[in-house]
This record gives sequence, structure tokens and C-alpha cells, in this order.
Amino acid sequence: MMHQDRIHRWCASAVAPGLLFLESIAPLQAALPSDPAPPATWPQPYKVENDKRAGLLTLSTPYYQVQHDLKHGGAICNIRLTHGTATNLLAVPLETRVRDEHDTSFSDLNDQSARIKRTRRDLTEIVTVSARLLDERGRAAGVRVKTTYEYHWGYLKIHKEFTRSSAGFQAREVCAISTVLSPPLADYGYREGLSEQEKAPPFSFGSCVWGKCGPGTPSAPVVKTRYVPRYVLFANAGVEGLEWFVSSDLAQWESRLPGRRGQGQFLIQPSQGPPGIAWSVSPWQSAEAARPMPKTWVLDYYLGIPIVDGRARKPWLHASFNRNRGDWVSPAQVRQWAESGIQTVHCHNDGDYYDDGLFWRDGSYPPYPDMDKYDQVIAECHRAGIRVATYFSNKELHPSTKEFQQHGLEWGRQNAKGNLQHNFFRGTNEFGVQMCLRSGWLVFLKKSIDRVLTNHALDGVYYDWNVALLCDNPLHEAKPGAPAEGHWDIDELLNLMEWTRRRVGPGGLVIVHNTTTPMFATENFADDVVANEWGYGKWNQNGPELKDLPLEWSLVGARSRGVISYGQLDSNSPRRLHRLFALEALLSGVTPWPASAETFDLYSILKPIGNVESFRFADWRNQAVAVHGTRCAAATYSRPGESFILVGNMDDKAQQVRLAIHPGHLPFPLASPTQAIIFSQPGLSTAALDVAKLTTEGVEIHVAADSAVLIRIR
Repeated sequence: MMHQDRIHRWCASAVAPGLLFLESIAPLQAALPSDPAPPATWPQPYKVENDKRAGLLTLSTPYYQVQHDLKHGGAICNIRLTHGTATNLLAVPLETRVRDEHDTSFSDLNDQSARIKRTRRDLTEIVTVSARLLDERGRAAGVRVKTTYEYHWGYLKIHKEFTRSSAGFQAREVCAISTVLSPPLADYGYREGLSEQEKAPPFSFGSCVWGKCGPGTPSAPVVKTRYVPRYVLFANAGVEGLEWFVSSDLAQWESRLPGRRGQGQFLIQPSQGPPGIAWSVSPWQSAEAARPMPKTWVLDYYLGIPIVDGRARKPWLHASFNRNRGDWVSPAQVRQWAESGIQTVHCHNDGDYYDDGLFWRDGSYPPYPDMDKYDQVIAECHRAGIRVATYFSNKELHPSTKEFQQHGLEWGRQNAKGNLQHNFFRGTNEFGVQMCLRSGWLVFLKKSIDRVLTNHALDGVYYDWNVALLCDNPLHEAKPGAPAEGHWDIDELLNLMEWTRRRVGPGGLVIVHNTTTPMFATENFADDVVANEWGYGKWNQNGPELKDLPLEWSLVGARSRGVISYGQLDSNSPRRLHRLFALEALLSGVTPWPASAETFDLYSILKPIGNVESFRFADWRNQAVAVHGTRCAAATYSRPGESFILVGNMDDKAQQVRLAIHPGHLPFPLASPTQAIIFSQPGLSTAALDVAKLTTEGVEIHVAADSAVLIRIR
């Protein structure tokens, strides 16, 4: 944990100059992006500014900026999203430190003369910093840390190399990253670093453990574990966030210094000075014993930054199809899809659902004897203005394929005993065998995807199992004949996502499914995200409150999100719960997946807005609208000159809701609004509201049970 006195000293000496510098440059552009700009999913070059007077190196895109403090070890001192709310996601810079046997801490932030080098490879900016680790009086530990930052689109790949020159240095702690995050980043999720050695189930999926922390949650438990997590996410829900995760080589973090697992420390706890969330990751930490630090120690990890483009998300209405015993989708069905608002579809036929033996076995091609019918469906969808993708599993290869028979054991994801995991449907119908991308499987998967995209007029892909998973196959590690130390395939997953975006192009379609394991870095390359499939309780009675929805429900609003209803709802669930599911999704800026009849009914209230992407959305947590009623909430769509307020009633009875709008707190503030009208279903009839009362003490409006109304103010 960073010592509080050092935090205060740094804030006094370094934060103020940084803030002055931020005020001296042109403000980040928070206006909505113009249509001719490349989509936010398409990688673009960084803009680099080196202010030698202020000692700040700034790398920025239209969506975020990152600053290095060249007078304090070259450490990252500022991360800011263009369309976020915080001027800095970091209350304290990202520190690297070691602690000796006398409990003296030596930090890179104390080096005022770090060596900085910058190069470029294609679109990737590379910043290399070499800093000494010094104590607060400037005494050296005899340890230098060389950090290489590779700036990719939406994430940084960071290579940190400790070099010990002092033979006698004994370490009680080696801390790779320590900081205090901005107070709004109070929601967190992390994927534990446990393995079968700690009794984790073989082939554990590693879903996120969710929680909340910060000055506003004094009763929140401190997170403290001896095992370095594989992934950590912090979020100001619906607005902005930051993530950290380790590279594919897990042994760097788990066994290099102590020689055995579970000797580090991962910590999340509230901080009071400065206010925020204290967070640190140490692969080695001991309160009792110091150990000789290795002469060299390499750690690789990532920082992921969500690419938020400031636009409201158009409701994502999606459908799927398959061969269905040869009863392919008819032109009439495609027309009906288009008329109902369906924008995208995908072919999903990864199992023998109809017991006829005709399904798309993962890794096989061609899947059907009548591929001409498949092409006809694609053509009909395009005529109707619907984009089409096809399902691929990033982890499954069907055992009937020659590739599995030749390479299954070589590519497969193995547990500690060397077993492979087979995925079954209804006990006998096999989807496929789990593979690991840290093998030749990645090369074959790309070829398989490219083969399908080349032979058919598809718009893009739908990726299932779009997640990195733990694997113990020794063939995937560069130590022939030695037992596996453990790895996961995150480096390779990022490689696949970047390749996919290049393959489909800036206007192509990329849909990813990553339930319980959201990730900014991979989602940045996707157009749409499917989430929320399992891991959460069934809805009953009135369903959960909006505040109790999982973080991944809408995450930070960076991508169109489809929240899966099955699992929480089933065929026996009352239709009212299906309507509540759609209403809570509507107020969160996401869409039920698949879209239900209730979805089409409720979401029609948005028609008066027109092109929602010309607005900025703020969900039910916004501070611009005060709502008083039973189980009521409001979301906003805002642009210069006008805003729409969506008011939802999640109670089973109609009620009079008292509503007050604070125009100055809207995403695009309204100085002196002069008109307000209300749209209500059915028929979207309108009525005028007293705008003076609406923007002061408030007015009462009628909202039907399990429904919503829309108000326009300008």
C-alpha cells in the first residue's frame, strides 16, 4: 500500500503543475463526433505532444488521452476520456516500487531524471522509460526499472523489467502497479488468479467477482488476496472506466521470486488522502521475511481504456437463423424482420438441435449440402437492409474435423492432469472441444474465418467464447519437456480482435459474446456486445432494482449491448417480467437480446427522437432529472439546443410521478428552455408542459404501469 505521507507530498509537488498544464492547453473536444470521422472501432494514429517545460508527454486520440510525468519517473499521471466526466481517472500516478528488509520504500516517482525514448511502429507509439527506484530522500535501492509502453488502439501493452545492480538488496515487496483511482470509479470486477492448486474447478471459466468500493461505500469490504488476479476492471458505471490485466505468461506473476504461488498481494480499499480507491498489485509481498531480488525480473501487463464516442446507442435489434432441417428463412420472414426494426442477424447453428446431423461443426467447411440456400438468406437480408454475420467459437473445434484429429492434443486447452474439455448439449450432442489460442489453433481459426468471409457475402462475424481462459498444456509454453507453469491466451485474443477488425474493415460487423467477463480492450474493436447470459439470479415478483443490476448490464456505455434475458427469465416467467426486463434495459441504454414483443412495444416510445446517435445518452444515474414516485427513474438524450427525458414507471400500478429537470446539468446544458412537451403511448399523443415549473419545483405527470413516457425540452 502506498504510504499516505508520500501521497500527500506528491499531490502537493506534482498534481498542481499537472492541473495547471491541463488548463493551459486547448480543452478536449466533448462535442459529438462528426459522421465523416472513422468509426471508433477503427484504429487511428496517436497525437503526441512533448511539453518539456511542464515535463509532460501526452499521447491522445479523439477519445482519450494519457500523460506521462517526465519529472516523476516517466510514470503515467493522467488518463482522461474525452467524453467522460473525470478530468483524471488517477488521483495518484501509476507507481512502481520495491520495499527492502527495513521497510523502506523505493519508488520510480522519486526519480526526477528518468531516461525517456519514443519510437513508432505503424500506428503503435512506443514509449520507453528507464527510471531508478529511489526513496523519499533520493537514496537509490540499486534497482532500476525499464518500462516499455506500446500504445495500441484502446489499450497499452506494458513490459516492465527490473534490474538489480546491488547484490545485497533484500525485498519485502515488489509492486508492479500502485495508485489511487478517482472516486467515481467505485464499481469493480476482477477475475481471480486461482488455479487447480487452490482447488479451483478444472477448466474454471473465471467469471468476474463484482463489488463496490470508495469513500461513498464505507462498509464495503477490503479486497486483499495473496494471488495476483488475471484481470481487474474499475468503472463509473455507464460513463467511463479503466482496466488492468496480466499477459499470457502467468508464471511471471505467480512464481518467479518466491518459487511458489500465493506470495503476492492484490489490494482494493477506500482511500481518504486523497479520496478515491487505493489499488495495488504486488507479485511478491511479505510482512515477515525479505528475499534476495532476482538480478532481472520481467513483468508484462496491459491497461485497457474504453473507447467512448459520446453518441447515444441506437437500440440494437438482432435476430438469428440456422438451417432448421432445411427450412431456411423465407423472404417473407426477412421482410418482417426489417419492418419490425431488426438491423443485424447471424447464422447460429453450432449444435445438432434438430437431431438430423446437419449443423455447422466448429472448424468445418462447408457445413451444409445446400450452401446456396445460405447465400440466398444473406442476399435477402441485404435487400432488406439487414447486415449478416456468422457464428464462430474462439474456443471450440469439433472432434469430427481432420484438424482436431491431427492437432487436438497439441492445440487443446488442458487441465492440470492433461485432460481436454468437451462441450456437450443434452449430454450426447457435442458442440466441440475447447482449444487454447496460445497455439496453432489461432492460425487455423483465422484461416477458417477468412475462408467463410471470402466465399460468402457476409458483413462480418459473431464470436462466441470471446474470452481468455487458463490452460495447462505444456506445449503452449516455451519449455519443451517441462511441466506447464500455467498460462492463458489473452495476448492471442487481442491479436485475433485486431486482425478481425482489419479483416472486416471499418464498416464491417463484429459482434462478440463475453458473458461475466467484459473487457474494454477487446470490445473496443466490436460493434455490438452480447452479455449477461448466466451467473445471475432469476427474476421474480418485481424484478431487481436498477441499482442492483450487474455492472456488465451496460458497463460504461461504450458499445451497443444486448442483455440476454434467458437465464433470468424463462417460458414460465410472467409476461410482466419480460416487460420489466425491457423497461430496465431501456432506461440503461441497452437492448434485450433476443428482442421480445415487449421490446418492440416499449422501444417505440423513442420514435420522436429520430436519429438517437445525434444525441448523448445519460442513464438513470444522471443528475439532471429528479424523479419522485414508486420505482421510477429517468434517462436523458441530449444535444445542443434540446433534450429528451425518458421517464419509466416500474411499478405494477399507474401513478402520478413528480418530475423536475435541472437544465444546467444535462450533458448539453440548456440555458433558458422555453418549451416542453410530453409524448405518451399509445399513439404518441402530445401535450404541453409548464416549462417554468418543470425546471424549478417540478410537475406531476401520469405514467402507466410498467411503461414509460418521453418529454422533449428545448
